[in-house]
Amino acid sequence: MAGTLAAAVSVRGATQQVATASGTQASVVLHDRRIGIAPALRSRLVADGAKFIELTDDPVRQWRGEIAALLARPGTRLFGITRWSDYLLIRGLAAESRRHVRHESKASGDGVLTWLIA
Repeated sequence: MAGTLAAAVSVRGATQQVATASGTQASVVLHDRRIGIAPALRSRLVADGAKFIELTDDPVRQWRGEIAALLARPGTRLFGITRWSDYLLIRGLAAESRRHVRHESKASGDGVLTWLIA
């Protein structure tokens, strides 16, 4: 429960970063299914047009398949709620396509990170 609470606090802060970006850009939220997201926060992001994708056990294949189609437009923002190891992998994949980290935040000692790549 502490991990969920910490993630919710961190996600709120990162969501404010996302909300201040241009409303004309598409948003994709990549999240680890083991990390709880407050239903109200999820609803708000979906209402703002975000598409939620659960991180699979093979993030590289997911990046080159399902996520690739969503990120084809240069203005698409990728928001993540993941563990450190997944973040490092996604950050490297994003750099290959000239996308860079705009925000990152560690929730607490449980290793949950929120990040924004644009």
